[in-house]
Amino acid sequence: MLNIRSEYKTLFFFITYFIITFICTKIDPGGPCAPGTGAFLFFLAIPISVIYTLALFYKLYKSEDKQYLNSIYTLAGLWILLFLLLKLNE
Repeated sequence: MLNIRSEYKTLFFFITYFIITFICTKIDPGGPCAPGTGAFLFFLAIPISVIYTLALFYKLYKSEDKQYLNSIYTLAGLWILLFLLLKLNE
């Protein structure tokens, strides 16, 4: 079986997730009173990230493998990068 490191899985999932969110925002932008599909997916990314981070902390606690800690750093870095991109886009 193909063994892919946890950091690469995290990067691949969230980059594709945010690309899909961006595409859905362009397709269905929504309005001032009703957010579109992209906004829904973006807000859904927050609990997904929290749950995934908790799962990574649990795996780190059980196995003490550094790849899970690197995945947590990668996820935090992705959120910081996304925040900076959104701030520059204003």
